[in-house]
Amino acid sequence: MLIIMILLVGLAGCKPEPDPTAPDAIKNAGLSYKETPLNEEDIVTALKTNEIELKVDPSASYFKLNKVKASIYALPGNERIMLYVYDNAKATKKARLDFAEQTKLMDMNSPLFYNVKNALILYQHHVGGVRPEERTAYNTAIENSIEQLLGDEIYVQHTKFYNIAKLKSFINSFNNHQADQLKVTSLTIEGDPIYTYLLTDGNKLRYASDNSEDAFAGGDKGVSQTECLNIVQQTEEGRNAFYATGCQSGGQRYVLAAPDNAIN
Repeated sequence: MLIIMILLVGLAGCKPEPDPTAPDAIKNAGLSYKETPLNEEDIVTALKTNEIELKVDPSASYFKLNKVKASIYALPGNERIMLYVYDNAKATKKARLDFAEQTKLMDMNSPLFYNVKNALILYQHHVGGVRPEERTAYNTAIENSIEQLLGDEIYVQHTKFYNIAKLKSFINSFNNHQADQLKVTSLTIEGDPIYTYLLTDGNKLRYASDNSEDAFAGGDKGVSQTECLNIVQQTEEGRNAFYATGCQSGGQRYVLAAPDNAIN
């Protein structure tokens, strides 16, 4: 497993361990992505802050996913939220595969899945039909909670963007010579995560990309990293695309692209 050993200078707050799932980006240049894993209390606090009435339901049971039992909370209307917390973000992928395998022969109303860092939130609702999240009682509140929990990470699930404001926050930090870090987790159509990292100590800009979990990555599968000079915004097919430019390895490196209404 690749381990990132980069130290970011000047980050406020606690000093968490480097993310063990992040690529080994410039070990000798003094930069490192540090991620604070979530615990159950973090998630419950965020959900309650967004006015979700949670009540621990110790008598209930649910699927064990990737060797972890669910913490189950009852909601009004006989709905439920199940929380799974893992050591790192990569373990959540195996949990989702576990769920698919255990339920493949079942006729059931599947819960809505929400990834946030090293945790999974499953929301068991009573709404059927296509795109039930648009009609459930708590989807919006859960998504608002995820925005608060992501911290330095942007999560992109197809056309849905979580915590996108962090991108411009990072750009502002870089332009003002302040240390900062950013992680972008983008899911492919098949659900495989691709990770992009931007790190700065206020002067240097380090870019790293990891598509090692993408089953269809092709010949360039793995970790790539380089030092770049700037971040630019371009308009492409009605979307705002962001690139790290002036990179030592040549050319520019893709960060993400989003429609105007997502960026603004």
